[in-house]
Amino acid sequence: MIQTIRKSAGLMIVMFVLCGLLFPLTVTAIGQITFPHQANGSLIKQDGKVIGSELIGQQWHSPKYF
Repeated sequence: MIQTIRKSAGLMIVMFVLCGLLFPLTVTAIGQITFPHQANGSLIKQDGKVIGSELIGQQWHSPKYF
């Protein structure tokens, strides 16, 4: 009984590290390397300051909105 609990707890820890840490970090790293602009939310910058995202809202072309 105790041996089964130890094996189950060990497997739970291994799966947590694999599925909860390694996989998300790997996918994030691949996204940042291959698509950095899109992975960061397609941010719009003006004078080095983030003013919005291309993915939210409407396309405004008039300078009075910025």
